[in-house]
Amino acid sequence: MHRFVMWLAIAVAVLLPFSGCSKPAESMDVGLDEEFALSVGQSATIEGENISITFVEVVSDSRCPTGATCIWAGEASCLIEFTDSESRYRKVLTEPGSSSPPEASITSYEIEFTLLPYPELGKETATKDYRLQLTVRTTQA
Repeated sequence: MHRFVMWLAIAVAVLLPFSGCSKPAESMDVGLDEEFALSVGQSATIEGENISITFVEVVSDSRCPTGATCIWAGEASCLIEFTDSESRYRKVLTEPGSSSPPEASITSYEIEFTLLPYPELGKETATKDYRLQLTVRTTQA
């Protein structure tokens, strides 16, 4: 029995790196006015600016699913962490259920955002499947 457990432990240790489990890249570099998408836990640094954005979590997603009839369009809320130089801000971005991509302002930047995928009737979205699509613009002339 002891020998079996030892061989099982070795097999797990050898096969684990090939299991296909991967976490999203932790950081990417993007430019101003460039559309990009972040997975939960992923960050982006804006080239030429001293800022970064991290998609912390989906706070809620009550958007009316495709294929459903709803009284209210619902909304989706995401928590981001925005770092500007040495200052950190946490902000909840809220997207109404059926409108054009909303915008939010943080310091001297404007962020256009959309949470994907849009919900479908009878289909649950796993946290790992969410993507926060963003475009960052400066509000300074």
